[in-house]
Amino acid sequence: MQTQDPLLLLQQMQQASLANSPGLPEEAEAVRYWSGVGFRIGDMHLVSQLDQVTEVIQIPMMTPVPKTKKWVKGLSNIRGSLVPVIDVAEYFDKDSIKFSDRARVMVIDYQGFGVGLLVNEVFGLRHFDEEVERQPVTDKKDSVLVYSSGGFLRDDTMWFIFDMKALLENEGFRNIST
Repeated sequence: MQTQDPLLLLQQMQQASLANSPGLPEEAEAVRYWSGVGFRIGDMHLVSQLDQVTEVIQIPMMTPVPKTKKWVKGLSNIRGSLVPVIDVAEYFDKDSIKFSDRARVMVIDYQGFGVGLLVNEVFGLRHFDEEVERQPVTDKKDSVLVYSSGGFLRDDTMWFIFDMKALLENEGFRNIST
């Protein structure tokens, strides 16, 4: 009986394996997704970048603040911090948001201070394919769209990108006294 060289046997096995292998799959380009928190103001669907939203909570108890504009709903104690709660719809001259099971407060951190934005509904995380779904916003007749840098069209619904930081930096928004 003749013994075969183990190294030669391994090389033959490797060559046979490579000759019969189907090869590697083609490298596909990864889809680039834009992710944000989806919410609704009136009948408008909006999304804001994840880093602009600290948390989403149910409507907390609030203490009214005298001599403030009607869209300032009050101050709330959220985890030991006093946070003003703003009715965003009313700020944009839309119908005031009704306190319901779906209404939420989106807490935004602005320069170390929390600001609560009351919205009709929060849909949670939304992921959009930037190449396929991205749309420009050219008609900014609605005052909400002044803070929009574009949007995403999905299933016949336009999701406008809403820049919360730009809203909070607006002088008209920051002047809450009557």
